[in-house]
Amino acid sequence: MTRLGTMVTVLALLTTRLVSADVIETSSSRFIVVMNQGGDVIDGPTQVDFASTQGLFDEVVQSSAWNEFHGGSSEALQDSDVTHGVYRVHLEVGTDADGGTMGTDIATGYAESSFELLFTLTEATDFNIAGTYNSFGEINGAVSEVEIRIDSLGGGTPSQVIAYATDNCCPSTNVDGTLLPGAYALRAHVLAIVDQSFMTSYTTSTSGTNFTMTLDVPQPNPLGDMNCSGVVNVDDVAAFVQAVLDPSGYENTHPNCDRNLADVNGDNLIDGADVSAFSRCALLAECP
Repeated sequence: MTRLGTMVTVLALLTTRLVSADVIETSSSRFIVVMNQGGDVIDGPTQVDFASTQGLFDEVVQSSAWNEFHGGSSEALQDSDVTHGVYRVHLEVGTDADGGTMGTDIATGYAESSFELLFTLTEATDFNIAGTYNSFGEINGAVSEVEIRIDSLGGGTPSQVIAYATDNCCPSTNVDGTLLPGAYALRAHVLAIVDQSFMTSYTTSTSGTNFTMTLDVPQPNPLGDMNCSGVVNVDDVAAFVQAVLDPSGYENTHPNCDRNLADVNGDNLIDGADVSAFSRCALLAECP
């Protein structure tokens, strides 16, 4: 094969999207938002979004608005992480208000944290969702809500609510089930609102959830695992050398493996520059 032909083959392999045989995470929407008002003083809305489908979103936003003796403060956080077949979600919100004068002075607060992940299953797959959730509103004018659900977007299993609470502190959930082939959305939402404009005492509202959804799907092989054994060690050396020097030969001898795993240094090329990173991983267990 000519050098140009080899380069074309490498680029084609690098740009080919590899998908699992049973689950594909297609998109996600994750955000946190807060807002407060005290009389004519307004802070917010302040919102932070996370656009990537996979990866870690770890953010906190706050707001505070006071006009002399009435107003309030809010906080929303999200610590969520999406990896292949494992979705960890931690959402918390809280808001308070004080000093309203029977409808003449505005004192309100709003906090929301939301997680949505769309995924598609090509075969029936077992799942587990385990964690805790809580909501707590104090005195009239407070709203607290938490909900975890799996919605069918054309999947064979109907939509189902995993957990839901309003003003209910600290229950837990541990749900096992099976999802038939199709498209689904995992959605989690926590909300806290206070409107103290018609009260004369302190009002607070909080809600949160911390859970993990696990799908029973094969996990991807790590970088450097050139013989598809699930681990990187000296047994991968010969296959790594072949993947770098003889791409077509590697594909023929390892038809069910992914040559892109030879890009151990993550520069989107498979060449001699990967040797050092591969050696540290295979020989010293210093893997990326």
